Amino acid sequence: MAIQLNPALRWGFIPLWLLLTATVFFRAPIPIDETRYLTVAWEMWQRGDFLVPYLNGQTYSHKPPLLFWLFQLGWAVFGVNDWWPRLVGPLAALLNLWLTQQLALKLWPRQARIAYLAPWVLIATLLWTLFASSTMFDILLTCWVLLAMLGLIEVQQGSVIKGWLFVALAIGWGLLAKGPVIFLHILPVTLLMAVWARSSALPFYRLGLGLLLAVALGAALALLWALPAAMAGGDEYAGAILWHQTADRTVGTNIHKRSWFWYLPLLPMFLFPWLFWGRVWGGFRMTGFLDDLGSRFCLVWLLSTVVVFSLLPSKQVHYLIPMLPAFALLVSRAVALDLPLKRYGSEMLVPLLLVLIGVFLMYLPQTPGLSALAWVQTIDLRWGLAVLTIGVLLALSLWYWRRLTVISIATAVVGAVFVGFVLFFQYNRDSYDLTPSALQVKSFNQQAIEYAYVGNYQGQLQFLGKLTAAVPVINADQVADWVSAHPQGYLISLEKRRPEAAFFSQGHREYWLVFRKASQFADLNPL
Repeated sequence: MAIQLNPALRWGFIPLWLLLTATVFFRAPIPIDETRYLTVAWEMWQRGDFLVPYLNGQTYSHKPPLLFWLFQLGWAVFGVNDWWPRLVGPLAALLNLWLTQQLALKLWPRQARIAYLAPWVLIATLLWTLFASSTMFDILLTCWVLLAMLGLIEVQQGSVIKGWLFVALAIGWGLLAKGPVIFLHILPVTLLMAVWARSSALPFYRLGLGLLLAVALGAALALLWALPAAMAGGDEYAGAILWHQTADRTVGTNIHKRSWFWYLPLLPMFLFPWLFWGRVWGGFRMTGFLDDLGSRFCLVWLLSTVVVFSLLPSKQVHYLIPMLPAFALLVSRAVALDLPLKRYGSEMLVPLLLVLIGVFLMYLPQTPGLSALAWVQTIDLRWGLAVLTIGVLLALSLWYWRRLTVISIATAVVGAVFVGFVLFFQYNRDSYDLTPSALQVKSFNQQAIEYAYVGNYQGQLQFLGKLTAAVPVINADQVADWVSAHPQGYLISLEKRRPEAAFFSQGHREYWLVFRKASQFADLNPL
């Protein structure tokens, strides 16, 4: 007889996803990453060129085009608008949740409860929660990593052709989503099939042949874009997308260079709150990772990702997002046992931590070392009080029901993140919404006023102002010559401090975007 599961358990994560999605309408695109990617898509749209991405009139080889295509697809259907690109990330996040559930059903076909818990765990794993509504590449990449993992399980379970086809499609779309980094997520788990599948693993020669064919087919899919783009974009662009994007940005880059152990102290925060719930650790002790194929698979996936990305010189927190479904599946496997509660106090840590986070936020403006930050100076008691209240409500639910549940914890965490997004961008709207600056540049264009951006321009303004021309960019050494040629013009620069005599200025995260008359160039102090 099939076990009847609570419908709220099966579908209740959808309202939480809607709550996270709603956060995009409480904020503008965040500089510099989100504004840059929107500008790239906007310039492609303006040029009618869907092969070669451009940023401020120059070919943009740092990222492949899938995310930009998705923006343009919505614009083709709904017209150019601000809201569709904001929904692409959340829609990819919803696909993450569904694919995670499907993977759980393949790994534990007789334990549907694990599959229904998995989206709840993933949606409240803090690192994933914070990026689920972002206009970036990692949540989209996670869709293809999950598809590849489904393919590997299909291969292991005997559906070889179907499985390798899934892997090939995942490689192709992953290459188009974020480039060759897709291999770093897929190859270790594939090559370690003998570890997680044990006696049911494919012979190595068959595994290697299948993987080789999948890579070839996936690469062919990506080359349907890359080869025509390379021919259209010129030699420099061709070299960048066909080689340097892989070698330089993965192994030889100094961008975001950090020590090998940089991720390790951050993992507890990334995996909050589940690492702090005693029931998870009790379930881990009872599940027997080494005797369960699904658990071994997820453990190999999780650990191999941490090891591989720790060994690479370039590190960012969001690089680890594609491994989080593996963690969510392990947690779901552990808590699905529904073990009897032995120690009531062990359930209190998660509510207590939320209360402490709320107290910390309340006193943050007085915290030494942090109080000087511009965003810290803007916040008031509401943010901390809201998170503290959520922690207290979670503690009251524990007292009433005598135990915590995945649903109650997930609801509390997503609620706290929602409040944090809304209040943070309410406090800091002037420093994160660059629309006023973009409209000022648009006004210069309309009045044929000469201007130039001094320094490293990252496309922050084109999409926000719907600019149709590139922003002129010069370096600091060229300022004097430019002023001599354009004495009535204006200079734009990103600076640490706000000058009193600026023509116009606006906060730009922790800095200031300053517009000054050319005659004031002596005061220029660009970053």
